[in-house]
Amino acid sequence: MTKFFFFSNLKNMNIEALVDLLHHGQMRKTGEPYTSHLYAVRNILIEEGINDKAILESALLHDTLEDSDITREYLSLWFGNQVAGIVEAVTKSPSWNTSYCRMKSNLSEMQLAWIKYPEAILVKMADRLHNLRTIQGLPPHKWPLYLEETKTHLLPLFSQIMNNRLVRCLSFLAVMESLLSKLQQEIKKIEKSF
Repeated sequence: MTKFFFFSNLKNMNIEALVDLLHHGQMRKTGEPYTSHLYAVRNILIEEGINDKAILESALLHDTLEDSDITREYLSLWFGNQVAGIVEAVTKSPSWNTSYCRMKSNLSEMQLAWIKYPEAILVKMADRLHNLRTIQGLPPHKWPLYLEETKTHLLPLFSQIMNNRLVRCLSFLAVMESLLSKLQQEIKKIEKSF
């Protein structure tokens, strides 16, 4: 009852205040407030020319289902089905125990969800790009695994989704191609550093 009252009153907040509240006290491995990552993901999309409100809101909310008590239903109520769908499409499923099973399951789920919500690929690409740009927050021995996951699983999936004939008709395909190129460049830059 208290949680519902609290959440129902959050609807009147602007999205930035809501994001700040939901992630209050959370820190990134880099030592920065967690919200810095959410704003950076949104800013990457803005820099790429994205001005679609649902995509930008989804970028700010992309970790909300994983890292807060907010449900998909609340997101749908507050921001609409499109935002809720995009956020859900980039959310990792907690149902698997090993990281390999989580990754394989997550890739299958993402592939299906991204066909329905192709805007989610923009958010995921910007998310991964920012994580690569701030990889120094991870212990150096984890960098190769993170890079391998990106190169072996995510980049091929991004390319596969981008080559889907339905996605190829979307106006933001050029942004996807730009982000894919930036991801590849960032990987090369990191690989040169070790």
